[in-house]
Amino acid sequence: MESIPPSYSPSASPSYTPSPPSPSYSTALLPGEQTVEETRWTGSQTHNIGVFRRITDNITLVLRDQQPGSIKPSYGRNALIRGHISLRSSEGLTDVTLMLEGQIRTETSGTTLTTTIVSTSYSLWNSSSTEPCPKTLPFMTFFPSTFVESGQSRPLPPSFENKSERATCSYTLSVIVSRPRRFLSSFRSSDALVVPIRYHPRSRAHTPMLPSDAPFLTTVKTSPEEWRQVLCTMNTTQRSGLAPVQCLLFIPSVQIYALSETIPFHLQLRGPPSSLAPFLDKTSGEISIRVYLLRQVIVKAFDDPKTASRRILGEAKLTYCSPLPENHYSYRNHPLREGNDCLDWDGELRCAEDDTVASFATQTLTVRDYIVLSLDPLEPMKCPLLATKCSHPIRLVTDSWSDRVMTW
Repeated sequence: MESIPPSYSPSASPSYTPSPPSPSYSTALLPGEQTVEETRWTGSQTHNIGVFRRITDNITLVLRDQQPGSIKPSYGRNALIRGHISLRSSEGLTDVTLMLEGQIRTETSGTTLTTTIVSTSYSLWNSSSTEPCPKTLPFMTFFPSTFVESGQSRPLPPSFENKSERATCSYTLSVIVSRPRRFLSSFRSSDALVVPIRYHPRSRAHTPMLPSDAPFLTTVKTSPEEWRQVLCTMNTTQRSGLAPVQCLLFIPSVQIYALSETIPFHLQLRGPPSSLAPFLDKTSGEISIRVYLLRQVIVKAFDDPKTASRRILGEAKLTYCSPLPENHYSYRNHPLREGNDCLDWDGELRCAEDDTVASFATQTLTVRDYIVLSLDPLEPMKCPLLATKCSHPIRLVTDSWSDRVMTW
């Protein structure tokens, strides 16, 4: 049965009285008041107010929200691309298009491969419009954060250029203005303005690490979960008859570090005094002990991965620690066996170069980072210990851990 709504009469509506104005409000506390909880503003840390301009004879491109004085436009993850295009003349045009493109270019074995990861066009005006083309065309769009690779969505890699020029990831923003040819109306001619841009997505660790100035022996007892132990063995020559030396490198357990961050570590060498003697006695030659950050660039062509380059980002200076008490086994997985001893060093790692590109991986181009421990006798013919090298994978990110929400 269909219900019939009641009849409506304007006179039946209640009278309306305007609400009183809201009371004034101030964040300043009155006497006797206290803040129970506070939510801070979660906007970006810096507000870019600069403007980038690229001017040619016929086209002017203006990009907003840039750092003042920047020579290349820069955008982060899901960043807003906004600005306008100014045309010297808008007569006789067929269309005006804005195009964002990204490419990975790799070179291996004399073969250069180019992979397109972004190709998006935005029509700002075309001849099908009923309105004539204006001389100024504003635009606003978002920078994509992902691309499709082998049918899967992956994070868009940052702008990257290998110094050997064998591998690059680059992005461009283009303005294409088309018009019919003067004598062949079925063909079009076009003017293009191409601007290289920088894609710089921010990233950070999911948990903080201990301060770099926190003493290792103190924190490893109170917070052992904060340290990751990396093990390797330094073997000896067969004729020496010495036992191998166990190498223990302790690094912050998060294993994700900011490019600008100082990474503390602790190195311990264990073994019988006779095996450790070459580190103290110089008669068999010195042993080089190095701990450094290594960046590896890998390119892949035709399912054949090859290392394009290796580069040291920063190297530590080790400080020898005073001998530990014999009963101090708090940070060892197993107590030292009878007759064994240990040598200890502290150190800090930090990127020496002003590198701003974090680790990333695609099928054709991968940038990996490692903490490397290297022990190398300078006179191998005299030393009873054999050289060893241990590479532990880590991830370098753009920002340190923070408990505040950030705009990426």
